Amino acid sequence: MTWRVVARQDVSAAVGTRSAKLLLGVLAAAVVMLGYMYPITGPDPITTAHFPAFVTGTLTTLVPFVGLLLSYSAVASERESGSIRLRLCLPESRASVVLGKLCSRAGLVTAGLVGSLLLAGALVVYPFGDLLLPRFLGFLALAALFGVVWSALGVAVSLAASTRRRALVLGFGVVFLFAVVWDTAVDALRLGLTAAGLIDGELPGALQFLVGLSPGRLFGRVTTGFVTPNASVEGPWYLGEWVALAVLVLWAVGPLGLAYWRFERSDLS
Repeated sequence: MTWRVVARQDVSAAVGTRSAKLLLGVLAAAVVMLGYMYPITGPDPITTAHFPAFVTGTLTTLVPFVGLLLSYSAVASERESGSIRLRLCLPESRASVVLGKLCSRAGLVTAGLVGSLLLAGALVVYPFGDLLLPRFLGFLALAALFGVVWSALGVAVSLAASTRRRALVLGFGVVFLFAVVWDTAVDALRLGLTAAGLIDGELPGALQFLVGLSPGRLFGRVTTGFVTPNASVEGPWYLGEWVALAVLVLWAVGPLGLAYWRFERSDLS
């Protein structure tokens, strides 16, 4: 079987679960609600190009949980049950299994995310907002990339763990680090260095680059730089949106590549 067959089978199995419907439903409901609230509470002008700045904070919290929880068991569940050994005897390569699982889980996350953003965009435009199509399409592409990043991290976790429980614990650790405590830790670091007299309220550029390597901060930077009108990412070139975009792509392929390298050499018996 090819990776396309694996992806189709996995999509059929995943969409039938209650947990997948619940996760995608929560994500869609939150995004659509923000699309409804933005014309009411957001500052003028009300446009689809300014809406991303309104919704980015919510996406950087929800998408990691949805992506990880939809993907952490993609391979680990079959490995735990032993069914993956049967799958690999069909014959089917480990690469096709991983690629099929990634396309399946990333496809579900991005479809739910982009679909809800399209509906939210319609609520922004009707009846008094403005549609700035090129910037909104750019935001949809960046949001889809962000969904792929967290789906890939979920599949990477699934490849690295031999059981569903271990994959879940590892996945929650990754989400807790980057989506929950990262910004708080960065703020604490800045305050501590300021109190010690080492900086004057702003982190040095090199340190800003290091603390800005989390997927959520990178997503916020590329959204500001590429989508939001009359906004720019301040600082040296390595803090710019193009570097942030390149690092965000690396998040989509780097951890997954390392996890696959380990999976390819592991004993599944």
